[in-house]
Amino acid sequence: MSYYVITRTYLEDPASKDAVLEMSKASAEIFKQQPGLIDMRSLYAENETHISTYLVWEDQKSHLNCMESKDFNKVTSKWTEFIQQGKIKFELETYSALA
Repeated sequence: MSYYVITRTYLEDPASKDAVLEMSKASAEIFKQQPGLIDMRSLYAENETHISTYLVWEDQKSHLNCMESKDFNKVTSKWTEFIQQGKIKFELETYSALA
């Protein structure tokens, strides 16, 4: 059964917008190469406050394997730095289909 993940990256520092959008694009390219990914959509809010990303995985194991993938090592450090500096806030929610 498919497994769904929704992330939200809130831009706490508007001056970091261009860098965050670039990191998001780089991360999307890595996600697209992960085993078990069915679909992915990243949306930039019209009010420019956040990016929402919707991922559909074959199953929870595919998502968990992705989270452990070393493919993200380079971009993860940048995301972590931005979080620690208060430039962004990150949320992740997971879902199972009801039907």
